[in-house]
This record gives sequence, C-alpha cells and structure tokens, in this order.
Amino acid sequence: MLPRSTMISSNQGVLVNGGQFTQHNYHGQASTGNEAPFDILKGAVASNALHDSGASIDRPKCHPRTREKVLEIIMRWILGVEDENIQASKQFMWLNGAAGCGKSAIAQSTIESCIEQGLLLASFFFSRSDPTRNHAGSLVATLAYQLYCAFPQTSVQTDILSAIQKDPLIFKKTLQQQFTSLIVQPLMTHFSKDQSTQHRVPFLIVIDGLDECTDRTAQKAILTGLAESVRNSNLCIPIFVASRPEHDIKLSFSSRYLEDMHTGLSLDLEDGRDTDSDIRLYLFDRFAQIKDDFNKRTTGRKLDQDWPEDKVIETLVRKSSRQFIYAATVIRYVESTRYRPDHRLDIVLNIRPVNGDHPFAELDALYATILESALEIEKVLRVLSLHFMPGGSRICCSIIEKLLSYDEGEVEAIFSDMGALVQISKDRDAFPLRDVLYDPEDSPSFLLVLHASLRDFLWDDARSKQFHINIHSEFIKHITHVLRYLSSYCSTSFDPNSIAGTPMYILPLHVEYRLVLGSSRTTIPLDSELQQSVLSFPLKEFLEPHTSARTYPQLLENFVSPFLHLLEAMVLNDPTSSYIQDQQLGILQSALELQIQQYFKNDRLALILVLFYHVPGSHRFVPILKPIYDSYMHSTPFHGMSAYFNEGDVLSLGHIWNNTSFEFTDNTFHRYVRKLLHDPGQITKYTIGPVMHERAALACFKELAMVAPVLPSSSGHNITIATGAGGAEDDANPKLIFYFEHHVPWQFKCSSDAELEDEELYFLLLGYLIFLLPRCGKSDALVAACEEHDRMLYMDQPDGPFPVRRRLLRVEINNYIAQASLPNRAGCCFVM
Repeated sequence: MLPRSTMISSNQGVLVNGGQFTQHNYHGQASTGNEAPFDILKGAVASNALHDSGASIDRPKCHPRTREKVLEIIMRWILGVEDENIQASKQFMWLNGAAGCGKSAIAQSTIESCIEQGLLLASFFFSRSDPTRNHAGSLVATLAYQLYCAFPQTSVQTDILSAIQKDPLIFKKTLQQQFTSLIVQPLMTHFSKDQSTQHRVPFLIVIDGLDECTDRTAQKAILTGLAESVRNSNLCIPIFVASRPEHDIKLSFSSRYLEDMHTGLSLDLEDGRDTDSDIRLYLFDRFAQIKDDFNKRTTGRKLDQDWPEDKVIETLVRKSSRQFIYAATVIRYVESTRYRPDHRLDIVLNIRPVNGDHPFAELDALYATILESALEIEKVLRVLSLHFMPGGSRICCSIIEKLLSYDEGEVEAIFSDMGALVQISKDRDAFPLRDVLYDPEDSPSFLLVLHASLRDFLWDDARSKQFHINIHSEFIKHITHVLRYLSSYCSTSFDPNSIAGTPMYILPLHVEYRLVLGSSRTTIPLDSELQQSVLSFPLKEFLEPHTSARTYPQLLENFVSPFLHLLEAMVLNDPTSSYIQDQQLGILQSALELQIQQYFKNDRLALILVLFYHVPGSHRFVPILKPIYDSYMHSTPFHGMSAYFNEGDVLSLGHIWNNTSFEFTDNTFHRYVRKLLHDPGQITKYTIGPVMHERAALACFKELAMVAPVLPSSSGHNITIATGAGGAEDDANPKLIFYFEHHVPWQFKCSSDAELEDEELYFLLLGYLIFLLPRCGKSDALVAACEEHDRMLYMDQPDGPFPVRRRLLRVEINNYIAQASLPNRAGCCFVM
C-alpha cells in the first residue's frame, strides 16, 4: 500500500514515492486551457475531507478498548466474513445513529484498522460547517485522487487521467457518471488484467457524515449514483456510509436502488450496557489523565486521588444517554489548562456558577443546528414540552395527536428531519410499558429522545434562546389538554392501564408540577382555559363507571388526588376561583358518601377506616407503616394479609404510604377524606365513634387469634424502654421509630423477611387493641372476644413475646369488661 508520505507533482506528472521518482508524460492538454488532467483532478479535491487531512488534527477516533463490538462487526463485513449481526454479502453498510453517538470516531478507527491490515481505501468526511466539504461537488474527485494514489504505476492511474483528458468537464457531470468513469471503470480494467491480486477486498470506500451534506437532494443522488454504478459492474467494492438517520437518507436506503444492496447497523439500537460501559471507561481514563497532568504541573493544592468520585462518573454516564458527544464535551471543558479541573467539573455539575464560557456551548450549537432543520419548529417544541412533562414519555404518538388536536400521523411527519435527536420508535425493549395494555400486533409508536441533556438545553432560555420551552406555561396548557381529553371518556369505563389512559399520569404531583401551581414564586397567571376546563370537568360522570371496578383506586390516586391539588393551587393563585373548588368538592363529596358507607358494614373495613382516621402516626400504638422494600404485600395495614385486607378497600385508605419512595404520602385525596370523617357536619351518617372502634377491635381480636398460636414462646423482646411524651412504657422494638418527618412522628418499618411477618403483625395488633379498647362502646360480642383472649394460655406465659404490650392489653381488657358490666353504658365510649 502507498505510504502516506507519497506526493504528486503538478504539470509534469512526477510521482514521488519514498524517495523514488517516477515520471509520466501526458500527451496533450485539456481543451479548457493548459491544465494537465492530474491538475484538474487535484484542483477538484477537497483536502479537508481526507481522513488524514492536516486541517483535521483533532479528528475523533474511538478511545482504546471502546466500541470494540461495533468495530469488529464492521471489519467482518469489510472482509466478507459472515456475522449474525450483518449481511456480509451486501455491498453497502449504513452505520447510523444519533448526533454525537460516535459515528465519525468509528469511521476513523475503521479506516486506521484497514490501513494497518494493508487494505486499500478512499474516504470522504462531510462537514456542514466547512464550505469545501459540505456539498457533493468534490466527492468523486476526492475519492478518485485517493484511488490514484493507492495504485501507483498501474492502469488505474492511466485510466483516471485518460478519462479526465477526454472530458475535462467530467466533474460537472452527474455523480453516477463521475463515479463510473473515475472509480468503477479503472478498477474493473485493473483487476481484469491482474486476476492474481492478493487483495481480497479490491477497494474500500468510506463516506462519513452524509447528513452533513447541506443539499438533501444531493444526499439521495450520492447514494443512488453509487448504487447504480456498482450494480452494473462485477466489482464487489464495499461502500461504508455513516450518517444520522435523517428522513431523506432513510428513504434512500429503503428505495429500490439500495434496499437489497445494504445492511444496516444502528448505534441507537445497540446494547445500551455496552455503550454505557464504553463511556464509563472513556471518562475514567480521561479524568485520570487530566488529574495526573494537573498534579504534575500545579504548585498549589493537588486533586484528590479519588477525584472524581464514582457517583459523579455515573451521573455523567447517565446524562450522556449513550451519546459520546456529551462525555467528550465534558472532558474538553474540564481539561482546559487555564483552570482547575475540579472547579470546571463543578460547573458542569451545577455545583458552582458559570463564570465565562459555558461548558456545553459546543453541544448547544449542535442542538440548535438540528432544531433549525425542523420545518414546523413550534409544533416540535410543543410535542417535546408534553414529552418532558412528568409521565409524558408514556404517551404514544397517536394519543399525543389527540391531545394536541393534530392530524393522524402528524407527529411522525414533524419529526422526520430530527432523527439525530428524536426518533419515532416501536421498539418494545425501549418502551416495555409492562403496566399498559395494548395489542401486541399493533404496537404503538413512541417518541424516543436520544439525548437526555436536550431537556436541560430547551428549559434554559440562556442556552436555547429562540427554542426555549417555558416549562410553566407549557405545563398549564398540557394540563388543560389532558382534562379535555379525559372528559371525552366520561361516558365509558375506560381502563387507565390502557394506552388511552396514559395522559392521566402526567397529573400526579411532581416537583415540576408544584413549581407551576401553588408556588409563591409563580408569576404566570393561571390560564382562563384551564380554569374553564376544571370547572366544566364532569367528575361524577368520570368516576361512576369505575366505582365497582379494580381501576377505581388508581383513578383516586392518579387523577382525583392531583385534581384536588389543582383546585387548591387555583385558589391559591386566584382566590376568586374558589367557587370552582366548592362546586367540584360538592360533587366529589356526594360520590364519596356512597363509598364510605361500605366501610360501616364490615369489621375488617371498619378497622381500615378507623386506623386511617387516626393517622398520621399521632400515637405510638397507631404508627405509619413503612415497607423496607417495594412490594404490594406492604400496601395495607396488615402487610402479611394484604389480599384479605385489600378486598373492599375501594377508597384505597390502606395506601397512605408510598411503596416507591418509602415516605409517607398522605395525598390530597386522603387528606380530604380524613377532613370529611373528622367533620360530622359534612357526613352526619358516618361518624367514627365508639361503635366503629368496637368493630375495629373485633377485627383485631379475630386476626390476633390466627397469628398468636404460630408464634414462638419467646422472641427476645423482653427489654422495656421509656418512649414518647410522658415516658410511656413499651416493648423495645427497633422497627418502631419516633422520628418527626412530614408530621409523622411514629413509624414502623416492616421487614422484608416473611418469617418475621407474623411477629410484627402480632406486635402491631397488640398496640391497636391497647389504643382501641378505651374508645369502644359496650358490646356483648366485644366482651366475649376480650374474655376469650384473656383465657388464652400464652397471655400468662412469662417468657412470651412483647411482655409489656401483653400486660398493657390485659389491663385494657379488664377495664373494658369491668366498664361493660356497669348499667346504662350501651353505645357509650368509656375513655375519649
């Protein structure tokens, strides 16, 4: 292969090759003047587009030990070796991926690997910002020049120069004509004469950044011209094309010219774990180099040995979202020798303010360039603002179109030119939606944002400028859209777990949601359209079809609760809108009265209602339960009997803690229900008094009778401690914690160990009964339950579990039996 030191002279056709001079005499001059064919060729070359151009001293290539799997697949295709990931027989390979995912680095590394293996090649690196290589005019000339250099003193050189001499305006002809005359024909002639060639691959062509060619018509012409030229030859020239998955390029590769001639390799669909590992390795290596260089040159404080911490690396990996450009941008910013690397990294992490150049100026310029290509940028930004709402990524394209009143298929159309940042995907692995019902044969299309940092860019007006998304005003608009959309389902019992129900999930309270509504810092007035949508929302009709369905608790948590919070926020922002809140609360109250009635007909449900009435954690015997791990088994006051105690809990009163964050979440809906229960004037028929406490106690005794016989004689909890106000005595239990958090002082952390569930339940039941019995009215059934429990042998065991609570319960049992024997006490509460 010709060394890269090879140089070509001008008019005399002198070839300088490693110190040996070979002179070619060309007879005749071009008809356009005195230029020799080689000068015409050389004058048409875009030298900056060469892979070893001196103007691109910082051309990226893959970091050592990264992208190994992708590079191996590409090399196997070049060498014609079959691979399960690609079709080696295809003449074209299209490497595609999002902006900044490392396509150019992979192309450069591929070229260098081929050179090391002695493979002959030509390359062209497009660049939108370089006027010498952002068009197709110099493409074939640049490739032909490299072909000329690769085959010194052969018919290839003669044929190339001869073609130019015959037609000095060859570079003004179609790309197909140029490619056929200057690439295909010279190679065909050469190899037809030399059948014993040692090169298994006759010649490789690499075209990088085809999407950077600013003329989209030319993009298609390049691909179709190359395809037609090689189709009519008997040469198997591998043509490697790397680009973003832009609309026109995708259409070209799916056209009749190329569909059967190419194999695709998408970086967006590769294993995310491999890419994350590569980015992690890149960051570790580069930060180590930065740290070493800085510590050697600084005379001040050196960087710590563990800088940066592992959690910082993981944060950067996550924010990179499988795109190397983010990580590379961070490294370029941090490695500046004019600043301390730790200070620059703090700016990237928003730990200290930006003073001077912005760390993501290069990335911002990339985003702006791609957004400028969108034909309907206002609609693009509107869809993205919806996608970035909490829960917005769950909404498929067809539902987005209904929410925003767009035509069917319009979402895909407006994002057709933005494949480098956002794609339309049906990939089930990318969107598992395990809790959403849809027909597997008709998989919905979703918006896939390829850069996690795009949201940060669009939300920061200083960075995004004309593309800025005002999060506050957009959120208010989208809440209006959702309310109008859900209103259309009021006459049917739609499933919130279906695709149709996904818009509902942008309503639950998130940090961003609170910033929009109910914040004292909010300066944007609530939209009149939102107020009208809230006022006219048919709450009763929306809930009624679900009152006896399994979806009712989900609607209460994911719609009713945030809807009530929305009402509160509206009044906070505009007190004159209180009439809207009053109207909707009145409707909700009338619906709840029928549901609460169910809790007064069953001892088990009565217990749930009474415990709900007395939370949050106001007494050590009625603590809030906090699960150790996320499990549905911990979703009720009796985590070991979840199925039993969930049955009939239509208002989901047992769900007053959050299984995901493990924090108490007395949501707006539950606060409203508790307010109704504490105000007899609101629901006069359903007062939580002595009778309800009696029914709750009966449920506890029934459960206690099932749990106690299976307990061991001693659990080791025999130490007493003073807890709570007044030093009240109780058994020591590390799971019972007095910790004032969110106004919930008493918490009990339930174990994830199934073997401990009965013991923990026993501990809680003892406490519940100690708390409930003084609040119960006279009841023969409850007296009988007390006497039966008192006769049970384990109550007298000195080494039994939780001796303090058992003793306290026995005191309360004796007091209750004694009080119940007094005359004229029926229906009365003994101690309140």
